[in-house]
Amino acid sequence: MEAKSISQKQALTVALFAIVVNSFISTFLSMILRTGMDSSVVTFYRLMLVSLVMLPWAFSKKEYRENMRSISPGLWKLFGIYCLTKVGGFVLWAEGLRLGAPAFTMSTLSNMQPIFVVVFVYLIFKEKTSLRSLGGIFVCLLGVTIIGADNVSELGSPIALIVIVICCCCNALNNVFGRRVRQNMDLIPMMGISYFVAGLLSGLYALSRGASFAIPRAAILPLLGVSLGCTLLGHSMNMWSLKYIKSVTMSILSLLSPFCTAVSAYFLLDEVPQPIVFVGAFFMIAGLLIYQRAEHQAHSAEVPGAAGTTAK
Repeated sequence: MEAKSISQKQALTVALFAIVVNSFISTFLSMILRTGMDSSVVTFYRLMLVSLVMLPWAFSKKEYRENMRSISPGLWKLFGIYCLTKVGGFVLWAEGLRLGAPAFTMSTLSNMQPIFVVVFVYLIFKEKTSLRSLGGIFVCLLGVTIIGADNVSELGSPIALIVIVICCCCNALNNVFGRRVRQNMDLIPMMGISYFVAGLLSGLYALSRGASFAIPRAAILPLLGVSLGCTLLGHSMNMWSLKYIKSVTMSILSLLSPFCTAVSAYFLLDEVPQPIVFVGAFFMIAGLLIYQRAEHQAHSAEVPGAAGTTAK
């Protein structure tokens, strides 16, 4: 019932707004890490602050409690994997920045994620993507390659590149399993519980490393920004959209995030993108348009009269 009341246009609008908000993550994290905070400690505070808002909300409403009781054991297992990949993606993202990757470069190279999403949805759930859609993905990734090749020399350590690749795998799996869980679980319980579990796991990891949990004064504002702005608002809107948008589509839309990151990094971190960025941007936008057109035609073919319904 809920799905029918939400149009693709509305879901895409929310998803795009979430991408803009989330594009500040790398910038805020870079500002925090410059104060000397450990990446796992940053992730701990980031997730626990969000869970303090969402977890009480999840258990306060009867409909949410009933929804959680209706979840099957099999889906709870998928939810567990979703939580593990969430904390892995968050910690590795901060770790890549700590190893020296500039915010813009980190955001750009992380857009290898669509490759992994396409592979994982096929291997795990046997979902196929049309050749035309794959062509759009290829053109998008060509743009990512152009930008990434120009910036990869700026990585502070070769290990940073490996960390980014593993981070992409975690985020892709988080996207894939998150969409499966989201089909049957309400957004607030899903986000509240997952943030709390992932926060505890990152806190245990920080303790095992002997990291300090002190928060420098200069880190307070960007920590609030990445927690309550990017994570609470941005990631929650992202997960809401996954109920109505394919995992691959969401990953393709995220290709727009580096340009938003470039703007914030320019004003807050003095990181200036090179002219080649605009060449890469052309290919990324062209690929995005090809992909979206292919997916729209595929959706219209699967649901006769869908185009007419959307127009109304």
